[in-house]
Amino acid sequence: MIERKFIEKGIQKSELEKYLNKTLERADYSHSDIKRTPLNTRIVIYAGRPGVVIGHAGTKINEMTNDLKHKFNIDNPQIEVKSVANPALDAKVVAKQITSSLERGTKHRQIVNIMLKKIIEAGAIGAEITVSGKITGSRSRTEKFMRGYLKKCGNTADVHTQTEMERAVLKAGTIGVKVKLMSTMPSVLSIEKRILETAKEKEDEEKDKKAETEKENKDNQKTEPKQDKKQKKEDAKPEPTKEKKEKPKAKEPEPKKEEAKPEPKKNGPKEEQTKKQETEKKDETKNETPAKKEENKKTAPKKEEPKK
Repeated sequence: MIERKFIEKGIQKSELEKYLNKTLERADYSHSDIKRTPLNTRIVIYAGRPGVVIGHAGTKINEMTNDLKHKFNIDNPQIEVKSVANPALDAKVVAKQITSSLERGTKHRQIVNIMLKKIIEAGAIGAEITVSGKITGSRSRTEKFMRGYLKKCGNTADVHTQTEMERAVLKAGTIGVKVKLMSTMPSVLSIEKRILETAKEKEDEEKDKKAETEKENKDNQKTEPKQDKKQKKEDAKPEPTKEKKEKPKAKEPEPKKEEAKPEPKKNGPKEEQTKKQETEKKDETKNETPAKKEENKKTAPKKEEPKK
């Protein structure tokens, strides 16, 4: 008898989940908690968009309370709506967002990469998204997209990972989307996370240093004078090859040739004696008085005149 009660409660919960998934497709429904008390049964609904669950002036909640009374035989149901703290870390919300965007016509790779980026930025350790079906073309195939670190077996996989599946109905056929997400890290793997964080910090510091050095080099290049740039350009120019014709140089004025002067002839011994005698006579004539000059003229032999 006790076992039947547990089975009936499990069946009731699964049927309630199906009902909520159908009615709250556009509200990004995540999950629900049922708390039974002697006075009433409290149902807490977690959704990405709580405004859609409530509806205009609470009309949708009133419809749901009536359905829970009559269809599921729940006494005095009271519905509460809560928003998901971080929808990127909820596997079911992520899967529904992917399927809804695929039905609108977006490409599967584009939206999957966007969602993986959001999951990692939200603080998840790792995630894996598999898309299977007639993605492109008539043949069905599967594609896996993964980011970060993810456990796939053991107790850590059962406790710390979330797995959810959703379907997208298209003209070509149905496409299945499976999301695996690891939001919390076990105590054993916390050391690995610290190592990864320190490695990332070092990489960021190295990048900052490189950027600073590049800026300094650019500033130094701007401050260099223009003359240095011209010299560098001239040095960088290749030397002209020998094959090229050299420009004709301007003719330099030729130096005037000095006329060769005739060398003086060397005198013999006789000529030297006559020269000495002449020089002695000149010296005597300079030193002579006028009275002696007159006497010399009288004593000097007269030159014979030539006969006509």
